[in-house]
Amino acid sequence: MPTNVLRDRKRTAYFWGVLLAIPVLLLIWLMRPEEGFIRWLYPLFILLCASWAWRLLHQTNLARIERETIAATTVFFTLKFVYYLFWGSLEHNWVEIESTYWVMAFVMVLAYIVLDARMGLVYSLVLAAVTLALGLLRLGGEVALGQYQAEFLSFVRNQMRLFAMAGLLYALAIVKDQLAHAHQQVEQMHTLARTDPLTSLPNRLALSELLEEASHRIHGVYVVLLDIDRFKQINDRFGHAVGDDVLKEVGRRLRTSLRKSDMLGRWGGEEFMIIMRGDNQHEVLAAVERLREDIAFWPFEKVGAVSASFGVAQGHIGDSIHNLVERADKVLYQAKSLGRNRVEISPA
Repeated sequence: MPTNVLRDRKRTAYFWGVLLAIPVLLLIWLMRPEEGFIRWLYPLFILLCASWAWRLLHQTNLARIERETIAATTVFFTLKFVYYLFWGSLEHNWVEIESTYWVMAFVMVLAYIVLDARMGLVYSLVLAAVTLALGLLRLGGEVALGQYQAEFLSFVRNQMRLFAMAGLLYALAIVKDQLAHAHQQVEQMHTLARTDPLTSLPNRLALSELLEEASHRIHGVYVVLLDIDRFKQINDRFGHAVGDDVLKEVGRRLRTSLRKSDMLGRWGGEEFMIIMRGDNQHEVLAAVERLREDIAFWPFEKVGAVSASFGVAQGHIGDSIHNLVERADKVLYQAKSLGRNRVEISPA
């Protein structure tokens, strides 16, 4: 899946998650006004959630929001954990303490999504260790005296869940990273297989795939084949290294001058192909003529003047891609025979 698509999906999921949290937090605040922590600090967290939702909607840097969310949620609910652990009756507060453990688990999941596997493990273990230390500090002495036995057992179970979850998420994150690395390698191989190594343009395979896509709506498609004039003489006189430089420079000039919708690639040897779309034949021919001038107007280093001949074929309903390329190739050699450095278009 392309990176930008994945990022957009994450942004959408975060937006709705944060938006859903706002009414839940607001409902708790309205129903538990007697609780000091809820009364005074929940409005602050609701404002934070509203701020994140607004920034997610307005395309603020996603990585920054992710890290802010992890940090703020960790601090907020660690404070809540401390408040209910040390303030008031443990029997009365234990429901809130239990709910805090669930939020800690959510923070662990988010940490593994945002951070790499190693940093996610470190973050999760630190979080679990902090809650363990706080719980032992509060309960250790009193349990030794026979008090809060049920709460202590619940505390131990929750801590075991946190540590187990940290380990399980780490294992899943390792697998996720390995799959992501393998997917990246496949994408790189796919790109290399479709890229001309000399000019870094799409190669014949990539162009063939683009032509196949264009065949589904062939009306208004133009195939342009161009061939560098007297290229063999350039190689023979100046050497193949200079010839390669000419190919790269021709590719660079064409790429610079193309319209945004045009697709350029190296068809093979000294031939390039451009796939264009247009409703007006005169505009397309004017664009091709500008490409011809961009090659011929400025001298090439070490070589001097270089020109190219162009053959253009327009697609019509019922055309095949093979027929379209064949007609472009035919008028290309017609341009060569008529004196080179010119543009010829195939009759309909």
